[in-house]
Amino acid sequence: MSFLSGKNILLGISGGIAAYKSAELLRLLVKQGANVRVCMTASAQEFITPLTMQALSGNPVHTTLLDPQAELGMGHIELARWAEVILIAPATANTLARLTWGIADDLLSTVCLASTARLIIAPAMNQQMWKNVATQHNVHTLKERGVTVLGPAEGVQACGDTGFGRMLEPADIVR
Repeated sequence: MSFLSGKNILLGISGGIAAYKSAELLRLLVKQGANVRVCMTASAQEFITPLTMQALSGNPVHTTLLDPQAELGMGHIELARWAEVILIAPATANTLARLTWGIADDLLSTVCLASTARLIIAPAMNQQMWKNVATQHNVHTLKERGVTVLGPAEGVQACGDTGFGRMLEPADIVR
């Protein structure tokens, strides 16, 4: 039996080209027996659709902070309480900054701020953005707070650059 079996995992997807990998990641989490709900930022939805993630998870996908369908309009609190683990993959430089500075202006960042769940992030961004002193400061701060940082990997990026910044492969994240 997998250590993921029966775990409530909120998969957060932020907007970067690596968002397409989140579909395979979701599939692997479900295959391991995890209960997975998905929260997508607006920019993530430009790369992969909520419908894809809903089909793979079997659950509605959460996309908006002020959702009138959520119980008492407090869907972020319900998600924050439900999650045992919040896994953000891909985690963009923007998402890292929001988490570091406590900016809660979308559903994903608000849930993270309201939750006591273990937070795991898989960064994905251009190698120059990854090396930027601001990003490195944010990663250092998040690690000091107990956030688990998986990756990034080194390799050829969508823009043609080579370096660190690629999101780890889904199988490596689930391992």
